[in-house]
Amino acid sequence: MSPSPTLDPRADMDDSFSVLPIGDVEPYEHNPRTGPNPRYNDIRVSIMADGITNPITVTRRPDSYKYHPYGGGNTRLAIAKELHANGDTRFDTIKVIVKRWPGDANVISAHLAENEMRGDITFWEKAQGVSSFKRAHEQEHGVVLSTGDLGRELKSHGINFGVKVIQNFAFAVENLSPIGPWLKATEVNELIRPGMAGAMAVATCFGHRSFGDISTPVLLKYRDEILAIITYNKQADEEQRKVVELDATELVSDLHEALAAAIGAPPEVIPLMISAVESNSRITAEELKAIQIRRTPESAQGGVSAPTAPPPSSSQRTLGGMLVGVAPSPQPLAPAGPPASPPAPTPPVHGSASSAHNQVPVSADARQRNPALPENVSSSDPTAHILSLVLDISDVVGLSDCILHVKGMPFGYCMDIPAAPDKIGRQSLPEPHAQVRAAAWKFLASVSGQLDPKWFTHVGADESNWTRSALAGPTAFRQAYEGGLRGFTSETGDPAMLLVEVYHVFNLPELGYLTVQLLRAMEQLRLDHPERFVGTVTSDPDFPD
Repeated sequence: MSPSPTLDPRADMDDSFSVLPIGDVEPYEHNPRTGPNPRYNDIRVSIMADGITNPITVTRRPDSYKYHPYGGGNTRLAIAKELHANGDTRFDTIKVIVKRWPGDANVISAHLAENEMRGDITFWEKAQGVSSFKRAHEQEHGVVLSTGDLGRELKSHGINFGVKVIQNFAFAVENLSPIGPWLKATEVNELIRPGMAGAMAVATCFGHRSFGDISTPVLLKYRDEILAIITYNKQADEEQRKVVELDATELVSDLHEALAAAIGAPPEVIPLMISAVESNSRITAEELKAIQIRRTPESAQGGVSAPTAPPPSSSQRTLGGMLVGVAPSPQPLAPAGPPASPPAPTPPVHGSASSAHNQVPVSADARQRNPALPENVSSSDPTAHILSLVLDISDVVGLSDCILHVKGMPFGYCMDIPAAPDKIGRQSLPEPHAQVRAAAWKFLASVSGQLDPKWFTHVGADESNWTRSALAGPTAFRQAYEGGLRGFTSETGDPAMLLVEVYHVFNLPELGYLTVQLLRAMEQLRLDHPERFVGTVTSDPDFPD
């Protein structure tokens, strides 16, 4: 009987030095690096001249006679094997440092840490490495790691990835493997994952449980196109070679088109559907189908329909054709001073959103062009995109009778007090529509800058009920605001907006999406043209403070 029956005669002494036949050391099958080392040729030249001066650390599983690198060294091993196959006898054997087998999770993390330290590992290789580590750790310890747990385990091995980065890794491995080698961290985080995750949520609403059935043909198409470029580059002269890269924006657009085809919806409405699902996770397919796209004259003649949502690019649109096909309102703007008689009171809406439905239909008769709004605004006008979005919102809720284009205003517009809250011209509005129209009006007014006296003095009293009422004093202004919008004012006469009205603005899928886009466009204008917001404006002493 052996004096030490519990010892494995094949066990290695930890951190021992050894000389092994080159055939006894194999590449590590779970090495996160799957592509060639970009420094392969430089390292090869060095090894040909001096040999492997830095011994490779190796390990092996208890049931195996073969070793493999422990935490890096796969490139040096590959070069040594290549040179040995070419007849270089210096590499019949290699000097190594042997470590006792620590488990696959530790070996994978050691490879990840080594590659991360050198900074020459791609997003996809990191994603695969983290996925392999998670799978090995869960197998070895009999646990299931959450994203937070995984981050802490990686950190204990010297690898520091944030929660969002780990989530992006997991998303890529689960959903983007055909195009994995060409993914970039920023594009996955900012474009692909948000665009694809939203599309997946919409598909689920329509009963598509596996989005892969929709996305895989698109991903394979992009993979094949990139592989074709790579093949072409191998045969082409250097100056004729093409850039090998993934167009993330086009990819998301094609995924949305594939989703549109699968659910029978126009591609232009998919961003609105995504926004609606993000706003309301319980929204139904029928409610999503109700989201409408406004038609331009071109679409009426068989052309392409224009979506209510703005294009994703930063290019600006002209304002012509936004409110087309309807005659101007026969009713002029309300006369100066307060209305003769306020409309009948409506049921209270304090603290309740039940009075407005998720979809507020707007009849064609209600979509009338405001005569004070210009037919077109030059594309060079910095406010053109914002004005276009304001018109889109008007298309949804019907505000054509109270939008004024005022170049001197920070965002190029202000909202005038309508003659009545539940009418546009002679067209009466159903109560839910009137409530949402008033809510949208108040929101647009609140962000236009017209609450600041230094800005609304740009709007002449001869063209604006708002200005005439303000000039007439707090009492007259309160009467006009309450009569035209069923609004409330503070003790000082300042106009107010109810929380439930904010809810109405953001709860409607199409209106909520456009409102968010408007806020983004306004912030971009602030960044691009700060002079519009800091210029000195001479206040009119006739206006009350």
